[in-house]
Formats: sequence, structure tokens, C-alpha cells
Amino acid sequence: MAASSAETRGPKMKLVVATDFSHKSELALDFALLYSRSGDAEVFLFHVVESKENNFRELDRLNVEYMERMKQAVLQAIDRLSARGIAHSVDTVNRRISHGKPGLEILRIAAGVSADMIFMGTPSVKGFKDLLAHAPCTLVLVRDKDPEFIAP
Repeated sequence: MAASSAETRGPKMKLVVATDFSHKSELALDFALLYSRSGDAEVFLFHVVESKENNFRELDRLNVEYMERMKQAVLQAIDRLSARGIAHSVDTVNRRISHGKPGLEILRIAAGVSADMIFMGTPSVKGFKDLLAHAPCTLVLVRDKDPEFIAP
């Protein structure tokens, strides 16, 4: 009996890409899509809302807005890579939003999806030492086209 193509390829890599919609986040998404060329990958594009908003209508509006922004970010990243003649092998892009402290929420999603790698722009705020110390997988920090790999 022949093995199916899914069995021969092995499991998909799970790549978490944290975004705050900044230029560094765009670079991190581009880099994750580039990295996906090395094998089957599933991307989890992730945004954290730090707001202490308690108005559920406003939270719903923000969720819709950020989900659309993430969709556009993915399409733009694919266009940027295509313009350079680069194809990706990402099968699925999942979009997730969370509310809370970014470092903690990034750790939660990475653990929750059993991520293989986290891609993000280099943080401009303090408080990410816990993320660096407790990342359950490889962490890729992207600085203006100069990725810096940090393995826990």
C-alpha cells in the first residue's frame, strides 16, 4: 500500500507571526512566508489588543477591523514576494486576536498551537524578557531586513 502525499511530507510547521501592523511586523511576515519555502507550513497571524476596553460593541468593532487588517497584511506580503519572483508554500493562514499583554499572549498562542517558530519585529518596549526566556520554540526577531535568530 502506498503512503499518501500528506504522510510522506510529514507534519506541517506551525509558524506564529505576531503583528502590530508596523513595518517590522511586515518584514516578519515576509520572512515567515520566505521561510515557509523550506517545507509545508501553517501560519498563525496574531495581533494583541492591549486596550482595557469593556464596551463589547467596541471590542467587536475592533475585532472586525483587525481581522480585516491582518487579511490585507497577508495579501500585501504575498504581493511583495510575488513582485520579487518569490513563491511561498503556506497552505493555511489563520488569523487570531487576543486581548492582554503582548509578551504573555504571544507565549499563550505559541503554546496553544504547538508552534515551531515565532516571527516578530524586534519589540520597542521592555517586558519581552519573559517572552525570550520562556518561548516554547525558536523565536525569530526581524530588524529591518536583518533577521536575528534567538533559540531558547
